[in-house]
Amino acid sequence: MNAKHGQKLQRPTTFLGRLRKDVAGNTLIIVAFAMMPLIAMVGSGLDMARAYVARDRLQQACDAGSLAARRLLSGTTLTTAVDTEAKTYFNFNFPQASFGTAAFTPVVTVPAIGTVKITAATTIPTTIMKLFGFSTMNLSTSCSATQDFVGTDIVLVLDMSGSMNCPPSKPNDACNEVEESGSKMQALRDASESLYDTLKSAQDQLHANNLRLRYGFVPYNATVNVGKLVYAENPNYIRSSALYQSRTVTTGWFGASATYGQQTLDTSSFKTGALVTTPGSYPSSKSRWAGCIEERQTDNVTIDGGSATTAPASAWDLDVNMLPTADSSRWAPWWPEAEFDPDTQRQYTDQKYCASAASRLKEYYNDKTSFMSYIKDLKPLGGTYHDIGVIWGARFISPDGIFASANPETNDQNDPDNPKKLRGFSVRKYMIFMTDGDMSPYLDVYTTYGAEERDRRVLGTSTGNTNQLAAEQLQRHLQRFRMACNAAKSQNVQLYVIAFSTTLTTDMQNCATTPAMASGISTAPALIAKFQEIGSKIGSLRINQ
Repeated sequence: MNAKHGQKLQRPTTFLGRLRKDVAGNTLIIVAFAMMPLIAMVGSGLDMARAYVARDRLQQACDAGSLAARRLLSGTTLTTAVDTEAKTYFNFNFPQASFGTAAFTPVVTVPAIGTVKITAATTIPTTIMKLFGFSTMNLSTSCSATQDFVGTDIVLVLDMSGSMNCPPSKPNDACNEVEESGSKMQALRDASESLYDTLKSAQDQLHANNLRLRYGFVPYNATVNVGKLVYAENPNYIRSSALYQSRTVTTGWFGASATYGQQTLDTSSFKTGALVTTPGSYPSSKSRWAGCIEERQTDNVTIDGGSATTAPASAWDLDVNMLPTADSSRWAPWWPEAEFDPDTQRQYTDQKYCASAASRLKEYYNDKTSFMSYIKDLKPLGGTYHDIGVIWGARFISPDGIFASANPETNDQNDPDNPKKLRGFSVRKYMIFMTDGDMSPYLDVYTTYGAEERDRRVLGTSTGNTNQLAAEQLQRHLQRFRMACNAAKSQNVQLYVIAFSTTLTTDMQNCATTPAMASGISTAPALIAKFQEIGSKIGSLRINQ
């Protein structure tokens, strides 16, 4: 058959030709091929979600292990105990084969002082992704716990002169030695309580981590009551004989007569706290040591009231670390019952003016009652010698003086002395010095420096009338105060100064570690707020992970 003009010639159709031209069912094939990457995406999502859950659990286990190990860490040494503790907590929170993971061992290291680091790596099997050639996925974690808080010591050096009996509205008044309503003493009690409360959280954290926050107290007036604590540390630190302005009483047919002057008295029994016959007493009486001390050898030549702020080496009373080796470097018991004024033929000073007993650094963990009981028992009486307060505050907190620990670097949370490092970390040291008045030394009163008008331990060979000597004595004690502040700060002590209801003098400002750490406070609420502020700064402790 011939094709007509203008028509295409029809060729016979084959199977492959028909298949090529047949478009029926194309959509189904396209969908089938499109499902493959979709299934891969969904499957990878499921596997990834499972891996993310496992990764989070792995990280939690790592954190738990590092925190637990850090509590046992001391310094830079990775001990077996630290390593075991880290892995125990890690494996408890992420047991082996969790989520089907392959076996692995966490690696514990100490890359820096106070830091525990854990790394771990394993694999987790896939479910859908293995159809596409990915049978496992890698999991890894890294964490560290760093201890950025350390053992902390705080010494409160508190002015306990008679003016603390009065409210802030009565400056420079002793209120007849009777505490009045709204007294500065009550404000101090309230402020001290606020300090304790503010620091409780930090105290609890430290204690839980085998560290500690300790408080010490040095109340002072013209004396300081530290002798029994020194004696308990070493009885040889207190003199067994010393010079006193005393008297010898002679009796005869015509009554008694007395010879006055400096005498060497036997203090070997008196310093033990025994009840002894008082030298020079008439009629004979007994006395017992209350605990106040006379300071040891000083330098009344170089310390002349001038501008020098560093104590000379010869001023052993201002050396907060020197250990006593001879009588000149030991402390004598303050014995007011045996000190007599030849002009009045009476005691220079009543024994009641021995300051309230100081308290060495100790932990008051969960014991606010004892903390407050000590504060409430303080009795304000007498004058104001700032220098003696700061000197003994520095001695109480120093890790190198008479209260130094036998183990300068220790892990013993209960060490009663002052280590340099606790659990591998240097102890932080703070002093809070609070006064409500200016320095007020006496010429004719028996103080921690003796009876100055006769002993002249501060004035030396200075001459002049009474007013001139009193003025020079003040300048010399102010210079000693400046030297004492620098001696304290040389022990890496952060020193806060609070002038309560009195002028914040230049010497007080300079005594503080920085100007911002010196404050003039005029009201009881402001004092409470200041103690809270100081507590917040000291207690800003935390754990970094």
